[in-house]
Amino acid sequence: MREIVDHPDVPASTSAVAQGVKGGGFVFVGGQMPRDLATGRIVKGAAAQARLSLEHCVTVLEAAGSGAEKIMLAIVYVTDLSAKDAVNDAFADVFGNSAPARNLVEVSAIGEDAIVEVGVIALA
Repeated sequence: MREIVDHPDVPASTSAVAQGVKGGGFVFVGGQMPRDLATGRIVKGAAAQARLSLEHCVTVLEAAGSGAEKIMLAIVYVTDLSAKDAVNDAFADVFGNSAPARNLVEVSAIGEDAIVEVGVIALA
């Protein structure tokens, strides 16, 4: 069975997609934009964007009954590979020494001046 997972504390996507989908023992969280819920704006800086995108992912996971400790793979998109160190710092802050596997991919654009977007796959 497939269950849509959305949480009101995570900014809704501007596209017609779910924040997350739970099924088959996994939770798939689509790419989360680093949008501040209070202002509706993208936060500034690669480290802040990575941290907020991860926080949004964890919030969606928790709504699905999962959590950060169950993340198996993070998919990170950056518009410039120079953001890698900031992403590494954010991952260290969130996961400490138990970081998940990760793909980090440079893309030409994310949208709305974001430079980082994060999605995850976790155990349910």
